[in-house]
Amino acid sequence: MRQKHLTKLAALLVIVPVMSMAEIKPGSVVIYSDGDAEKLLAANKEWSLWEDQRKRQYKRAYLPYFPVLEYRRFGEEPSGYDQFVPDLSEVELKPFSDRESVQFDLTRRDLQKGTKKRLWRCSYAGIGSYVLRKQQLKTHEYSCRRLVVDKRFIEKVREQLLLSYSPELNLVVKQVKTNRYGKEQLVQVERILTPERATRKRIARTVYKITSR
Repeated sequence: MRQKHLTKLAALLVIVPVMSMAEIKPGSVVIYSDGDAEKLLAANKEWSLWEDQRKRQYKRAYLPYFPVLEYRRFGEEPSGYDQFVPDLSEVELKPFSDRESVQFDLTRRDLQKGTKKRLWRCSYAGIGSYVLRKQQLKTHEYSCRRLVVDKRFIEKVREQLLLSYSPELNLVVKQVKTNRYGKEQLVQVERILTPERATRKRIARTVYKITSR
């Protein structure tokens, strides 16, 4: 009887897929605390491409604190923007380099509104941790500010970001954004669905559970 029980238990363990937190691959879906869900379409050492529920696409750099490289919205009137600096390696912070703070002029080229510059200042804030489904993940913490300089050469903060990046997942798992008026918005990772589990029905059910708490 004991042998039969162990055999059944072993069979169940084989059937149930166990996903390592490091195995985020194309087709996986990340679901956030605000109900947003993003599917990983493609990734390499330089960037990753994501698509949300409304088919908007975001290309993100390998630097977790760097603003979105490309944003595209497809429809009757396609829109979007590109954002870049001359050399990404010049704005690397720990652990990608030895720098602890950087300042850079970001060029934002909107497909409809033209081009403008944005001033960013980012700093490395040390090691942290984040718990995702009872698993504790090591994180690198970053703080970024988008600034404007007025006619009197006084800097004003337009937005501030506090980011927690998991190198194991290669993903920003938590973000706190503060706008110019001091209003905070927290968004964090709640679930990661593997490609084989990321069905439309399961995504919708998971989003509903998260947003109805």
